[in-house]
Amino acid sequence: MQRSSALFAFAAFACISTSASAQQHPDISGLWTRGGAAETPFRRPPSGPGPVTTLRVQGERVPRLAGDYNAPILQPWAAAVVRRQSDAVRAGKTVNAPQETCQPMGVPYILELNFHTQILDDGKQIVFLYERHAQPRIARLNGTHPANVKPGWFGDSVAHWEADTLVVDTVGLDPRTWVDNFATPHTDKLHVVERYRRRDVNNLDVTVQVDDPGAFTTPWTALVNYHKDDDPWLEVACSENNIDAATGKLYAMPMAAKADF
Repeated sequence: MQRSSALFAFAAFACISTSASAQQHPDISGLWTRGGAAETPFRRPPSGPGPVTTLRVQGERVPRLAGDYNAPILQPWAAAVVRRQSDAVRAGKTVNAPQETCQPMGVPYILELNFHTQILDDGKQIVFLYERHAQPRIARLNGTHPANVKPGWFGDSVAHWEADTLVVDTVGLDPRTWVDNFATPHTDKLHVVERYRRRDVNNLDVTVQVDDPGAFTTPWTALVNYHKDDDPWLEVACSENNIDAATGKLYAMPMAAKADF
């Protein structure tokens, strides 16, 4: 009887120890939001190269989505792309972002989305579910990238924990995606590392490190903040709700000219 009790106590202790070791990192699962559209642009880090920000012209009230094509992080060809977009926005033309024509947003652009983000951690993978157009993204925990990654809308993501910080490493991103709201382009060499840290019960801070020697003059960093949100999750299907918010016009349902595979 004493031996059975001892074995039971040891088994219970082992279960507790295993559970404790599996929960050494904070739980970031749940429903998060970036807030209103004005809160979603990437923020600059305290020091070092930062993201493209809104263009500033003395004496001119520049629209929020007009990017600064003079940003020192941009290579000349990338600056030209940002300038075309910026000039069109400043001229009052209707410029549709990828998500407005049913294209996935890619990384890091998806982190500027001002809709809900549901994060799920099942111990083997981190799943990000983005409310707009139900865009899913999976980061394999403690995995490695394949030797040859075929470019995709969200690339190939692997993740690991460094103490209280979740590190998500992404490569293989399709060059058709934007880097941000300013149409900043990238090449297939884009490498994005996100670091998620739960500051408190209501705030999730993310540091985004971006490197692409084909589009940028230097690696750069952006800051993002998510906060907890209890509003209901909405179904946002692009082919059913594809209305231009500025003009009220209905876009035609997207049709693929040919298969992607």
